[in-house]
Amino acid sequence: MLLQILALLAAADPQVAQPNGPPAATGQASTVSPVTVSPESKAPTPDLKIDMQSDDDDISQMVVIWPGSAYTARLNGRVSLRCKVDVHGLAEWCEVTNETPKNKGFGKAALEMRPTFKLPIPMGPDGPLPAMRNIALTFKAPDTTLTMASVLKNGTTRGGGNALAMRPVTMLNYPVWVQAATFEDLAAAYPAKANGAEGYAVAHCHMLHTGLLSGCQVIAETPDRLGFGKAALSLASKFRVAPDLAAVRQSTPVWVDVPVRWPAQSALADRTVMAPVWITGVDLASAPRVFPPEASGKGLTSGKGVARCVVGVDGTLSQCTPEASDPAGLGFSEAAVKLASTMKMNLWSADGEPVEGGVVHIPIRLDLKGAN
Repeated sequence: MLLQILALLAAADPQVAQPNGPPAATGQASTVSPVTVSPESKAPTPDLKIDMQSDDDDISQMVVIWPGSAYTARLNGRVSLRCKVDVHGLAEWCEVTNETPKNKGFGKAALEMRPTFKLPIPMGPDGPLPAMRNIALTFKAPDTTLTMASVLKNGTTRGGGNALAMRPVTMLNYPVWVQAATFEDLAAAYPAKANGAEGYAVAHCHMLHTGLLSGCQVIAETPDRLGFGKAALSLASKFRVAPDLAAVRQSTPVWVDVPVRWPAQSALADRTVMAPVWITGVDLASAPRVFPPEASGKGLTSGKGVARCVVGVDGTLSQCTPEASDPAGLGFSEAAVKLASTMKMNLWSADGEPVEGGVVHIPIRLDLKGAN
């Protein structure tokens, strides 16, 4: 169930994160997801439609996020997103493909909804597989005239069939975590009444200047009423944002979303990291220097190696060992091990799971031609 979240996106000059990973830990707090706007074109048929209505009678089922200027001007808006959906139905990354009207913030607001998207799992001939999916969001202009208003327990003013009072916030996207829940924490928080099912929930939390989280609320939960939302809230105290990000002062409170996915209870013991978020990637300058001489001696200019590594408490990799390579026996996986040992990942994966103590398999392709 989506609980009541009333947010008004703050007008700010964002530092836009790169689509393939988080912003550097030393930058300003990012207020928007990466945005790519295509030329004018007909929007593709959506795989999911979402209506954003700030005066919906059943507002407890809707997360309400609006760009500030559009909310004040009572503008309608339409946004089309193109998202990478993983094998769990989660949108790991999205971009704006259509936005009407333009430059009013609707695209940025739609991207803030990304963690709450749960789509049908893409299926291939051999089972689930990642796929690109289209999501259409419609923003209905709010009625800012309140009648028969009442004050809810959380201080939000609401009138029957009318607009809800909104609070200005700044959203931190792609947070860099220096603390996060562990695999043990995830297993311990698994709700007993879920009866072994897979679950997903998102906690929406106020970030303190210490990097710790407070005032968390559930904004997405599936399946409903099995305890996954409450379990996500119990894990929020395990997270802490990098101090240099948390110390950046904003004119409005900074909030961050924490998506948490539980595999089926029978799979909780599996600690394979499938969707790492890299803070430090492959050192491209070092790649030519570790190209295996056995391969170059045979006239080869490219090959792929795989390193198997264990993720440490700070996201660095250790205990890296070579796995199968292509072509085999020419040192490509040994080269991959050297490169992987300098990499570092965020402490929470793109598919909402822990990484500390997990095992990651890192395929690295070396290409001498590409290095020239």
